Amino acid sequence: MKSYEVLNHTADIGIVAWGKSLEEVFAHSAQGLFYLIAENPCYKLTFETTVSVDGNDYEDLLVTWLNELLYLFDVEQVFLCEFQITEIGQYFVKAKVKGETYNSAKYPLKHSVKACTYYEARVEEQKPDLWRAQFYLDI
Repeated sequence: MKSYEVLNHTADIGIVAWGKSLEEVFAHSAQGLFYLIAENPCYKLTFETTVSVDGNDYEDLLVTWLNELLYLFDVEQVFLCEFQITEIGQYFVKAKVKGETYNSAKYPLKHSVKACTYYEARVEEQKPDLWRAQFYLDI
C-alpha cells in the first residue's frame, strides 16, 4: 500500500494519504506535505518538538495539524521528516516531530506552500485497518 499520492488540480495541489490507523494516516499526510515542499533527505535530525492541535472534527484536525507543521517550516525554518503521533482523538492530535534546519541552497523548494485548505478535505475509515485522508494545498 502506498503511503500517499499526489493529486493534480488546476490551481492547487493535493494529497491522498492512506494508513492502517488514524495515527498512520495523519503521519503519512505530513510526509506527503513535506514531499511536495522539497526533497530533503534529513541526514541529521537536530530538531525535535511536540505538536498539539485541536479541531472540531477529523477534517478540521487534519487541516490544523498540517498548517501547524507549515508554521514550523516557515517560522522555525525546519524541514520535518519524522512524525510520531502519540495521542489522537476526534478533536485533538499530539505528536513528536523531528527534522533539521532547512537549507534552501542545498534543497530548493519544489512548491511554495502557503497553507493547507479545507477544500475537499476528508478523513475517513474506509474499512477496518484502512484510513484515507485527502487535502489540498494553496501554492
